Amino acid sequence: MSAQAPFDPAPHYAPRPVPAKLALVAKLLVVIGIVSLGIGLSGDAVRARSAVLVNLVYFLGLSAGGVMISGALVLAKGRWGRPVKRIAESFVLFLPVIWALLAIFLLTGGLDLYEWHTHPGSLHAHKAIWLTSTFFTFRVLFFSGVITLLGLLVLRNSLRPDLGVASEKLQGQHPAWWGRITAGWQGEEAEIEAGQHKQMVISVFLAMAFAYGMSVLVFDLVMSLAPHWYSNMFGAWFFCSSFWLGMVGTTLFTIGNRHWLGIDKAVTIDVYHDFGKMIFGFSCLWAYMNFAQLLPIWYGNMTEEIGFLIVRLYQEPWQSLSVTVGALCFFIPFVTLMSRGIKKMPLGLSIILVMIAIGIWLERYLMAVPSIWMEATLPLGLLEVGITLGFLGAFLVVVTTFLSQVPPIPVTDPFMQPNPEDLHVHSLDAAHSH
Repeated sequence: MSAQAPFDPAPHYAPRPVPAKLALVAKLLVVIGIVSLGIGLSGDAVRARSAVLVNLVYFLGLSAGGVMISGALVLAKGRWGRPVKRIAESFVLFLPVIWALLAIFLLTGGLDLYEWHTHPGSLHAHKAIWLTSTFFTFRVLFFSGVITLLGLLVLRNSLRPDLGVASEKLQGQHPAWWGRITAGWQGEEAEIEAGQHKQMVISVFLAMAFAYGMSVLVFDLVMSLAPHWYSNMFGAWFFCSSFWLGMVGTTLFTIGNRHWLGIDKAVTIDVYHDFGKMIFGFSCLWAYMNFAQLLPIWYGNMTEEIGFLIVRLYQEPWQSLSVTVGALCFFIPFVTLMSRGIKKMPLGLSIILVMIAIGIWLERYLMAVPSIWMEATLPLGLLEVGITLGFLGAFLVVVTTFLSQVPPIPVTDPFMQPNPEDLHVHSLDAAHSH
């Protein structure tokens, strides 16, 4: 077994501009989203707001899941995923956008989607205490804000040693804002050690906030759309699938942007293979958690809970959508990602990941919209696609702009280098051949 080659940070210090075509496409998607939203609000406000809610929940999970991957790599001292750590943690920069959009959504009519808001007298007394407009809005903004703040702190402490060392190497040829991050520079060795320690500590709190905060957020934003239904596993399902979505998004973004970021040599086939295995495992976990929620409700024939399932599993237009979600999120990934080869093929892996990403979006849609939409038709068309493309475009604008101004790989991270404690065994035949 040959030794892993040392990581050379030199090619990754200097910022790289976003390709003009990519920047143009991202901005066009934002325009499409804004136009679609305007048309929707003027024509069918309920449908437009429903699409916005689905995308807020989806991109909240994607952004928080990305930075949680960075935190998990820090906590586990994982070397295998270090080359994509900067990409994963960059997703956190979209969380302030989500926070602002959540505030606008809730304060400009979004609460009208919730039965407990429009018909407050229909709730049991204990739920009426919890589901009030002011308390609801406070919880959503508080927990999403805490996750955002902790994620930004992880990113800042990851960036500081990289920017400090890179600014010395580039002799001032870097964005001016780097200086605000590196103020009070204590020297390379001390800053690297301090950065690793602070990331480790903050990541512990990020993990707790991610698990608890994302659970509360999905209880409020999605489960309370059907205020008489509840599932104790709904929160765990959401934060686990958001972590999974973060993996999918990180891997897809890496494959699609590795060339202009100049990280081809650092992100090897083994990295794709490892992420493919993780994504395969979480696909199985997703199926298990859904089954674990369905089984006791179905066999127990719980009156207040089984109606939620009947609508989605046995009534059209939702039944066909449920089958599609199951195929995209489990059956197709399970069959294809069992192959070792496809996990090492960027194009083949990308196709599977796009399917999973669409499947998770449809799942979020399936959890939320049937509680709002009471017509016999499926409210899924150009309006929903346009609004979703707008969110995707905004996400790409934020993340690519950031990555174009910083080292796209954590260049000073000691875990980018081979483990000095690894033993590399060479066969006698190989030794004699030299």
